[in-house]
Amino acid sequence: MPLHLRRSLKPSILGALASLLIACGGSTAPSDTPADQGMAPAPEGASAPPTAAEPAAAQASEPVFEAEMIGPLTKEVPLQIVSVFSYEAGEQLISPATEVAAFVAEARTKQGYGKEPLKTLLVEPTPASIKASRLLVIAWGPRAEFSLERVKEVGRAAMRETLKAGVVEMAYAPIARDQGVTTLPAEDVAKAFVEGALSEFLAAQRADRADPKKPLALKHVTYEAGPAFIDAVKKAIPLGVAAAHGK
Repeated sequence: MPLHLRRSLKPSILGALASLLIACGGSTAPSDTPADQGMAPAPEGASAPPTAAEPAAAQASEPVFEAEMIGPLTKEVPLQIVSVFSYEAGEQLISPATEVAAFVAEARTKQGYGKEPLKTLLVEPTPASIKASRLLVIAWGPRAEFSLERVKEVGRAAMRETLKAGVVEMAYAPIARDQGVTTLPAEDVAKAFVEGALSEFLAAQRADRADPKKPLALKHVTYEAGPAFIDAVKKAIPLGVAAAHGK
């Protein structure tokens, strides 16, 4: 074939090939992105992206504390905890302290229950008039000894008993005002209880990590408050959490 004919055919052949590639969805231009870019390995030393379970595990590392406008007689919960003072002749009680005191009347009036702070009493069988599965009472001690430090101690005791019970949810009602003790603001009592309870949980969590046996089951703690105090208590709950974390 003459030289000038070969030169004229070469561009036309290349053009035909280009047209064929475009028609098939290809490209004649080089790609800036490697075909396997989405599967490229992470740089050495880079951390792997978190799995879907990791954020949930972080959130579940400690129980959620929440205030609710409800009483200990009507809360449906695996474990309901309340606190009572020692019996005093002529004491003036209002509901729900009236009902709770009736559940432990013999222990308080005849056996002196309530005088020894932090002593626990599981009411068995669970009273049919309440909706909780179990009712645990923790003694405040004498009314004259009521203090924020005592509230923190009760919070720690409540958490110890809750972890021992292995329940996923616990509710607590101080019912101190319903027993005639109004010396401390309701929000300060709530903050102190949460601080004590969460501090105890964190200590148990550290011990569990050092000597793992089984994961701590508790996920939720409800602090019960009446209509007059619920707003203040709701604001106090996160302050108690922060205090437990040393913030």
